[in-house]
Amino acid sequence: MLIATIFGVFFVLVFAGLPISFSLALGAIVPLVVFKNMTMAVVIQKFFTSTNSYGMMAIPFFMIAGGLLDKGGVSKRLVNLANALIGWLPGGLAVVVFLASAFFGAISGSAVATVVAIGSIMLPSMKEEGYDYRFTLSTIASAGYLGVIVPPSIPMVLYGLSTGVSVGDVFLGGFIPGFMLASGMSIYAVGYGIVHRHEIRRRTFSVKELARAIVDSVWAMVMPAIVLGGIYGGVFTPTEAAAVAVVYGLIVGLFVYKELNLKLIFKIMRSSVLTSAMIMFVCAAASCFAYVLALESIPTQIADFMVSICSNQFQFWIVVTIFLLIVGMVMDTPPAILILSPLLTPVAARFEINPVVFGVIMIINLGIGMVTPPVGMNMFVAAGLAKVKASDVITRHLWAYVICSTLIMIILMAFPQLILFLPSLGK
Repeated sequence: MLIATIFGVFFVLVFAGLPISFSLALGAIVPLVVFKNMTMAVVIQKFFTSTNSYGMMAIPFFMIAGGLLDKGGVSKRLVNLANALIGWLPGGLAVVVFLASAFFGAISGSAVATVVAIGSIMLPSMKEEGYDYRFTLSTIASAGYLGVIVPPSIPMVLYGLSTGVSVGDVFLGGFIPGFMLASGMSIYAVGYGIVHRHEIRRRTFSVKELARAIVDSVWAMVMPAIVLGGIYGGVFTPTEAAAVAVVYGLIVGLFVYKELNLKLIFKIMRSSVLTSAMIMFVCAAASCFAYVLALESIPTQIADFMVSICSNQFQFWIVVTIFLLIVGMVMDTPPAILILSPLLTPVAARFEINPVVFGVIMIINLGIGMVTPPVGMNMFVAAGLAKVKASDVITRHLWAYVICSTLIMIILMAFPQLILFLPSLGK
């Protein structure tokens, strides 16, 4: 009866249109109060303790750092660097979107921030060069999810905190997959450029322009080196690294590129605080929901069920991939990670899957879901940039990118050493 109530309340509220966070919270509160006779004071304590975490502080810091570096002129310089490097290829500007998004992902840690930062710059440029706007929007939406694969990544922080896996190891594990995904989708973009070569203007390669772009973007590229180098060198923790990134973003935006001012800083802080508060509430609700599930031994039951239907690692990957792709289509990434990673990571361990490998694959799965209907967040953000309907983003190009990403993910499942190579260097 209790299990039916937990999931019944949750799904009824979700389908009624209530936000995921409130659905999770009420799905936990009703069973605790009605069936377990717990007072609201206990429930509130559970909410508080779940967010009273030193590691959680990395989330608002990384969000503020991403905003400062974006508005401070970093995203523009990263685009210029990518353009100088590969803009001369067929479909070069589309490839620039992927490379610039991978670069910016190493700064912002957010898919939505990546779509906005890179998309707002590339959308007018691609239109001017003759790219079809539907192809452009599909490219921007697909490239945006690289922001949660290339570290530092907010979903990776959440995965590490909810499973006890080293956040630093998960960060390192995301590097090679992130650039493999960017390369895989870029191949399709080059193919598009070749097919439409008579409609799209191509630029010529210039050593002088490349040298200028490298010099201009040095300060932008130093930040990931400081943050990630500091973490893996043992100088500071991921949370301290996020705080360092904020200070660095302020210095670069105010004194180097000189594109920040007090009004802009206040706007960035306000936006980051609001988004962080939303994520923290989701974390609290998901933690309370997971607590109720643990009381009823539901994680163990799920593990036993999956082991009973999957006789080997290959079958497990098929089942969990289909499941996570469906979840990613209907649920935002943070709550999905907070709810599912504590449930699925122990199951993966039964099939001798490294938790770092599983975490990276899980985030890629959910990232792909961010660009697929019905509620893929990146689709709506990209459509909003061009002020068109989300249906204009759902094109054959979008599905081609999804297929490319899925193929790369399958390669990573078959060869987990690609994910573990960089984390193993630090052992």
